[in-house]
Amino acid sequence: MTPVYQILADSQDITKKIADRLLSLVITDEAGIKSDTVEIRLDDRDNALELPRTGAELDISIGYQETGLSKIGLYVVDEISLSGPVRSMVIRGKSANMPKAIKAPKTRPWDDMTIAGLVSSIAVEHGLVPRVGSDLAGLVLPHIDQTEESDLHILTRLAKQFDAVAKPAGSFLLFIKRGQAKSATGKQIPEVQLQPEDITSWQITLAERGKYGAVTAEWHDKTTAQRETVKAGDGDPVFKLRRSYPDATQAQGAAEAKLAALDRGTGTLDITMPGNQFLMAEGVLNLSRFRSGIDGRWLLNRVTHTIGSQGFSTSLSAESLK
Repeated sequence: MTPVYQILADSQDITKKIADRLLSLVITDEAGIKSDTVEIRLDDRDNALELPRTGAELDISIGYQETGLSKIGLYVVDEISLSGPVRSMVIRGKSANMPKAIKAPKTRPWDDMTIAGLVSSIAVEHGLVPRVGSDLAGLVLPHIDQTEESDLHILTRLAKQFDAVAKPAGSFLLFIKRGQAKSATGKQIPEVQLQPEDITSWQITLAERGKYGAVTAEWHDKTTAQRETVKAGDGDPVFKLRRSYPDATQAQGAAEAKLAALDRGTGTLDITMPGNQFLMAEGVLNLSRFRSGIDGRWLLNRVTHTIGSQGFSTSLSAESLK
């Protein structure tokens, strides 16, 4: 299999111009709100390379000559570095999916709003299309204060509370449960089956980390002026969340999110394998024929694709799914 790539800079195909100068192309896909990144390292032996402008858009596709290219993402150049005496140029960029205004602080209340309503309102303000998981969309948030807090931060806060992913992706604003393996369009990402012969190397760390069977959370009932308790799970021991929540919906969501996070935290996985452009963060791996305690489903947190002198390889980090 012959690795291939295509790079469009501000819609102009520069692939052939840099083909004999490419030292490495590294693309990292992150879960959650972390920015996806690209790093292009070039041979600048004769100072003939034109300096790209910061802010330039890079549209990148990778794959194999025998099977074709797959678009990986759109990135904005935010850093250029030059070095010598062995002259090289490194171009770094971040995902172009993040509107700048979504990071600006705002102060406003949100009253009697569903999660779908809140995400939709924010999405429209930033020219994005909302994609909210059906199991989260109808949850009612009686009151949330957004005080000198960016739209991105309040979405991240809610995502953490409900064990979800909040992320601008393409033209969409996603808010979905972790482990649901959804792409930028909200479509299901197929699980990837892996066996030992499919990979180059692997390392797995299993830790108990005080595995809990249940989580409780408290909320303040303004009608009765009493603290009430909700519970996720029915096993022992029980983990108690320290903070108090403003309503039962948020307390229950926080308890369920914490229980899911505790379950995932019992195993971490790192794999290096031949390049596979279809692997992406938030996707799910299904391992088989490794050994007991390892076989099963794993949630991808980070996927890095590298094309260089050694060919095309993919490395990934994941955590166990219950």
